[in-house]
Amino acid sequence: MNTSTISLAQKILENRFSCQCCGACCTEYEPGSNRVMVSPEEIHRIMEGSGLSFEEIAEPYPERIQESGRDYTFGWVIRQKGNHCMFLSESRCTIYQNRPWICRTYPFMLDNDDLIVHPCSGLNRADSIEDPKDIALNLLKRQEFEHADEDRIRNIFATKTIPAGKPVVIDGEGIKEYHG
Repeated sequence: MNTSTISLAQKILENRFSCQCCGACCTEYEPGSNRVMVSPEEIHRIMEGSGLSFEEIAEPYPERIQESGRDYTFGWVIRQKGNHCMFLSESRCTIYQNRPWICRTYPFMLDNDDLIVHPCSGLNRADSIEDPKDIALNLLKRQEFEHADEDRIRNIFATKTIPAGKPVVIDGEGIKEYHG
């Protein structure tokens, strides 16, 4: 474990986090507050674990760009069921073993090298049971994965022609038409 991982783990430890399995992070408290961005790789992992299709799991990220007859967005989000993630059942995640990076690292996020901590009832707990080293490693892996995915999307956007007249999603696998 390198120095930056140890330093990050120490910052996480200071927050004394223990997931309360309350489901609050999976439930919308304001529009879009629980939107879970997922990559195609994460969707495929969820497909393997759940038996659901790509379309049953994910929908295009809702913020769209419309220009010169082209209509596109970058990436996918987990579908919602009412005001919560479709995989939330009685405050439990039904895809826990295959959950996306963002879920594995919540309430923590990295902004470059800065640790961002979102409000959560699992913070500042005397009964902290989460391993800060595991969270730190997952945060660093998530950051690395997201940077690589962003590079793939940038390359596709720069080298491919976005078709006009059809709504598409540009993701790390390419340009995908969707109906909806």
